[in-house]
Amino acid sequence: MPRILNLQRLILASAAFAIMVMASSTAWADPITITTGNPNNQNTDNVLFNNPDLLHSGLLVQGDFNGSGAGFIVDFTSTGGNLGVSGGQAVLVGGTGNIPFSNVTVQLENGATFTKLILNIDVTAGLPPPTQVQFTVNYTLAGGQVFNQVFSVDTNGQNFFGIEAAEGAVINSVTVQGLNGTTFSEINQWRLGGFAPANETPEVPEPASLFLLGSGLVGTAGALRRRFKNRNQK
Repeated sequence: MPRILNLQRLILASAAFAIMVMASSTAWADPITITTGNPNNQNTDNVLFNNPDLLHSGLLVQGDFNGSGAGFIVDFTSTGGNLGVSGGQAVLVGGTGNIPFSNVTVQLENGATFTKLILNIDVTAGLPPPTQVQFTVNYTLAGGQVFNQVFSVDTNGQNFFGIEAAEGAVINSVTVQGLNGTTFSEINQWRLGGFAPANETPEVPEPASLFLLGSGLVGTAGALRRRFKNRNQK
């Protein structure tokens, strides 16, 4: 087979491979990581529950920050009922009498986002195994996407987790859900980082843009093919 035809096929195959790689990375690569154990607190700010102007009990509990997150308000809600706080620093509990709770969603007000969350789960003592917790992270790339992951947890009060977004992604909310009857006596040491107002959400290339880039590669390969063909005919 002529060397020119081999070159044509190589160019077309390279273009097709580039499109597949870009499509695969867009569809499958997930920028959310969840780590266990006491995480690195760098670039995070402690949630405080000592602002008298905020709500500290009921269907909505609010906190704020006095460092890098100053000016942002964080909301905690639960589909299981009322929540409360214990002390002024980052300790979330169940409603009246510290009733164990099974889920909570954390997010910033006014559409603000963050990129890092740290928390420590205290599972209700005396629960039979398996005790499990599921994290559901609602985050934004080109549009809203959702990431789920399940972990086993111990009833020893030292279940640290770190959740972080990379590659330009931003976190809109995180839901912590007990599974198999798992409940929480409290969730404490809440820390957030990477604060951004709603109008400062980083932009990430959309799949359509990647498709256009891939189409351009195919078009270039086609033009080269025609050029080789015309030259061969002469």
